[in-house]
Amino acid sequence: MNDQEFDALVNKIQNEVFTEAKSALGEKGFDRWRNPKFCGVMENAQSHARMKGSCGDTMQMFLSVDDGRVTQVSYITDGCSSSSIAGSFTAELAMGRTLTEVLDMTGADVLKEIGTFPESEEHCAYLAVGTLHEAVNTFMAAQVQGEKQRA
Repeated sequence: MNDQEFDALVNKIQNEVFTEAKSALGEKGFDRWRNPKFCGVMENAQSHARMKGSCGDTMQMFLSVDDGRVTQVSYITDGCSSSSIAGSFTAELAMGRTLTEVLDMTGADVLKEIGTFPESEEHCAYLAVGTLHEAVNTFMAAQVQGEKQRA
C-alpha cells in the first residue's frame, strides 16, 4: 500500500467514525466532542468536587463564585467522550447561575441542552451534574465554616 492509498483508507475510516458519532451525539454533541469547552483544572478555584460514577468514570468540577453566582466552571474526566461532552455542557449551563439555580439543575436539563445523546450514556449527564452539585455544596459549607470562624 502506498502513501496515497493509506491516506485514503485513513480518511475513509475517519469519515465513517464521524458519521456514526454525529448520528449518536447529534450536531451539538458532536461539535462539543471535537471542540471541548471548559475542560481543564481551574487555577484558584474556590471549590472542587470529585465523583466516581457507576460506570467507573471519574468527573471533577471546579468553580468560582462571586456574589452568589457561578462565574467560572471547569471540569476534567478520565471517562469516555460522553462524560466529556456532559461535563462541558454542565459547566456551560452553570455559568452565570445562582447557587440555588445550579442546585436545581438536573441531568435531564443537560441532556435537553445537548439534544441527542445515546441512552446508554445518559448516566454521564447525571454524574456531571452530581459532581457540580457536590462542588456547590462544598463551597457553601466552606462559607458557613468561614462565618463561624469570624463570629
